[in-house]
Amino acid sequence: MAVTNPPARVPTKTEKVMAIIIAILCGVIAAFVAYMLIRHLGGSPLVGACSAGGTFTAALGIVAYIEKELGLL
Repeated sequence: MAVTNPPARVPTKTEKVMAIIIAILCGVIAAFVAYMLIRHLGGSPLVGACSAGGTFTAALGIVAYIEKELGLL
């Protein structure tokens, strides 16, 4: 008896837009936390902004990768 996989479900345009919005919001929250943490530890505003930018990029990439693996993008 052969096991058949169900057909792949293609996400709608609305689901794709919501997935992108969720990824961006996760990146913004992570960047804000990174900025506040660096400033709390005594870093300058420029160091805080740079770490926030890097954290935003990393968090956005990770969440987008996870959403792509889940089939939302």
